[in-house]
Amino acid sequence: MNELSSTEILTLENGISYAPVWIVTDKRTSDPEKTSLKYPQVGGPDAADKIGNANGPIYMIEFVDLSAVSATHIKVLGIDNDELNAPIYPISYILDNPKVYVWLDQFEFVDSLGNTVAAGGPFTIFGHRKRKYPIQF
Repeated sequence: MNELSSTEILTLENGISYAPVWIVTDKRTSDPEKTSLKYPQVGGPDAADKIGNANGPIYMIEFVDLSAVSATHIKVLGIDNDELNAPIYPISYILDNPKVYVWLDQFEFVDSLGNTVAAGGPFTIFGHRKRKYPIQF
């Protein structure tokens, strides 16, 4: 199987965190740092908050249609980025390079200074992920 193949493709929303969180299955503790009985999921801290079906993180963003977007830039935060070191891509760059490979936390539409703005129109952005969580990433 191709390393870049995905088992699930999700439609992504602006400003939603897609970073994996640990769900603790150990009934003795609810602290994920103190147990190995846990599994990752994309979504909120409860099993019911899971986004999609697969358990792996989103490793590729595919910008499919940005034709109606009036924002000029997109900030992409990987799972280890913070607001200060996240790259800001001009929409023109994204149109020429529509696939970004990153362990995704979230993306947001911004201006050239990194200030959050409205998308200004409908868009289609897909997130690709695998069925399982990688052993290392």
